[in-house]
Amino acid sequence: MFQHPHYSFNADTLYDELMALCDGSDVFYFQDHVYLGHTYRIFNYRLASYGDFLKPSALECRGQTFRLQSGGWPPVLASLPMEKFFNLGENPFTMDLDLSKVIRVEDKRDGSLISTVRIHDYDDVVHVKSKGSFTSDQAKAAYKMLNYGDEYWEFAKLLRAAIGSGYTVNMEYTAPSNQIVVGYVKPALTVLNIRDNATGAYIDPINFGFPAYHVADYQEREVDKTWLEMIDLETGKEGYILVFEDGLKVKVKNSWYCNLHLQKEQVSQPRRLFEAVLHETSDDLKTLFKEDPQSIQRIVDMEVMVKREYNRLANIVESFYTENHDLSRKDYAILGQQVLAPHGIFSLAMNLFLGQPHGLKDWMIKNYKKFINDEGVTDAE
Repeated sequence: MFQHPHYSFNADTLYDELMALCDGSDVFYFQDHVYLGHTYRIFNYRLASYGDFLKPSALECRGQTFRLQSGGWPPVLASLPMEKFFNLGENPFTMDLDLSKVIRVEDKRDGSLISTVRIHDYDDVVHVKSKGSFTSDQAKAAYKMLNYGDEYWEFAKLLRAAIGSGYTVNMEYTAPSNQIVVGYVKPALTVLNIRDNATGAYIDPINFGFPAYHVADYQEREVDKTWLEMIDLETGKEGYILVFEDGLKVKVKNSWYCNLHLQKEQVSQPRRLFEAVLHETSDDLKTLFKEDPQSIQRIVDMEVMVKREYNRLANIVESFYTENHDLSRKDYAILGQQVLAPHGIFSLAMNLFLGQPHGLKDWMIKNYKKFINDEGVTDAE
């Protein structure tokens, strides 16, 4: 069992710290979801920078979910995904590390995170969520596989036992229809890790009884610069996660993956760099240009502007919806046109009212000239 070296996990204070983190923030936020008659509060982040993650419990603001209770009872931690972790050398969290302290190397699969959710102390059904939703396409596909597919019947029994014992099982959903870069032949759920909801510690899935064919491949091996250079030449996979003896986890992606995920010319073309930041791939882009300080600065400048503007506009439209969604459609539309017209995002508020994602990233890409010109970043506010 391992704990993260950069903070001390405390289940008793986690909810309050996450609420304080989101208070007045454009970066960190929560959304309430009604599921099976209960309200669940999912904490998440939008576009964040290294400094944002230095705040208390910020690393734990990436899908952590609490069931809200009536009558003044404290919220119950229902799902505990992995904490936020970074690429090797990406920021001070992962710079100048002693590679001799690596104790485990795990395959990094290229899909979507799926985490179990504890609804009751024991349930005949396995309930799951993606990072931010109970009803995303990935969450619904995983739910169907676990509860209606014969292939996962024994696997689901192990998941129910883990959930009932107070653990969250984190899995990767991969499928031909969910391809990021690496292609997969058929839909699959692969166990990444198990977290103790009470302590935040990690437990080896094999020790819990999960068969190896349902667990992400891993090996206990020594890691050095030569090995990193060797795996950088690999193709057909994303990369690895290095687990240090103190619990720190670090991503290492190969050049083949990064080059497919991103094209190097994105740095020299402001619009493509703008889109890369919105799609949250600029961290991988910085990995490609780690020996080019001018390109790194160009990426950082774009990140600062795009994250600021995205978070600001997302907060405006989401706050408007939260405060006014009980109005009639007509009254909501009239007020939205009055309040949101200066920002040009009335249509995004209507998307939320109609039960759809607001679509801010697509809107910003379509209206990119509001934010950048041919030379790069504008002074958009």
